[in-house]
Amino acid sequence: MGRLSPLDASWLTLESPEKPMHVATLAIFSLPEDAPRNFMQQLYKRFRTLDGIARPFNQKLSAPNATFPSWVEDRDIDIDYHVRLSALPKPGGEKELMILISRLHGSLLDRTRPLWECHLIEGLKGRRFAVYTKMHHSMIDGVAGMKLVQASFSTDPKVEVKPPFEKGARPEKPRNSTVSQTSDVMRGALTQTMAQLKTLPGLARTFNSMRKSLGNRSGGKGVVPYQAPRTPLNMPISGQRLFVVKSFQLDDIKAIGKATGSTVNDVVLALCAGCLRRYLLEHETLTEIPLIADVPVSVRPEGSEGGNAISVILASLATNVEDPLQRLKVIRESMQAGKQQLQQMSHTEINNYTMLVMLPYTIGQLIGTAGKVRPMFNVVISNVPGPKQPLYFNGARMEALYPVSLLFNGQAFNITTTSYVDTLDFGFTACRRTMPKVTQLPRYISEAMKELQQAIDKA
Repeated sequence: MGRLSPLDASWLTLESPEKPMHVATLAIFSLPEDAPRNFMQQLYKRFRTLDGIARPFNQKLSAPNATFPSWVEDRDIDIDYHVRLSALPKPGGEKELMILISRLHGSLLDRTRPLWECHLIEGLKGRRFAVYTKMHHSMIDGVAGMKLVQASFSTDPKVEVKPPFEKGARPEKPRNSTVSQTSDVMRGALTQTMAQLKTLPGLARTFNSMRKSLGNRSGGKGVVPYQAPRTPLNMPISGQRLFVVKSFQLDDIKAIGKATGSTVNDVVLALCAGCLRRYLLEHETLTEIPLIADVPVSVRPEGSEGGNAISVILASLATNVEDPLQRLKVIRESMQAGKQQLQQMSHTEINNYTMLVMLPYTIGQLIGTAGKVRPMFNVVISNVPGPKQPLYFNGARMEALYPVSLLFNGQAFNITTTSYVDTLDFGFTACRRTMPKVTQLPRYISEAMKELQQAIDKA
């Protein structure tokens, strides 16, 4: 993996006890029909008896506190630290599982070790178990994480699968050889510098377009940074987390999209907008200025893996609009404007644009002004495409795949969704201190779905 890019290294710089910078997945499995009583103990033993550790799970930081460290191979991995077995207290329902995940997600990863943990969780009602896996964001982004999940399991329940982190569990691409000749290094640096200079005209056009939108406070087309209102979502955070989930049938989401000329992502944003509107109304904090969402989009080149390759679209959630169909229309137009802006830029221009736009936000996190001034945006809402076929691990069928995300000062709430076969799984991650009543959000988003469906039926 080599030296960390500035974007990857920034996740380490931003980390603190209040801001763990890891992302995770919570996978729910059903036990095989012929599973023995000690299935979980056997699985735990198998996860700890390995023929070697695969990349990137065998990589650790060369210097945990360096500004720009490199990834180096850890040849003495303590697998008992990374792989753990937990049991839920009775009755072993969703409530007990979410309490455990909330606690696990609030603890920092050990920077002296490879930055990942895997927790096997037994005792889930309905002959089920869960696997919670977290990795530092400096190692992986959401899209790369989904690719890792799909490559780590099988579509055939009869196939014996190795643990995802075991060597040989999935095909690995050969490492790029290290450039050692000084002339090659200088040539590469010069090429990169020239590429950066070529992006200046495109970036100038983009920022000029954003400047023309500064007077637009409606939150519709042409959303720009720091147009968002201050809300309870945008306060300083603690290190404790709350996590809840909700799943919808993907066909229901697509039906709304087809009826309104919207994409799946547009409908996801509209559901989240309806959910947040209800939450703010319940707490008497709904603002006249609409909430602004940071919508991460993948700009990963074909064939690349690991690290981070994301840009952002700032989109209006139209939370000031009462009519659900009109709200969806504003969201759709706002997303289209953001997509057009990115489509006009090259890959290098997008990378530079992302770093420049996020620079004030990053500085605010570092110097402590985040959460105390007007936010750049109100909430991160990410939609990550997941596996389209059912996945199995040695006969155990994956039933759901929930994303668990990270938070920042001034960003006390995150919604990330993952599609899996015929469902769309929502993961709501929140700061326990700042947003203590997020357990109501699954109900709110269900009401937002019903509201949209009823509005379409009446139209």
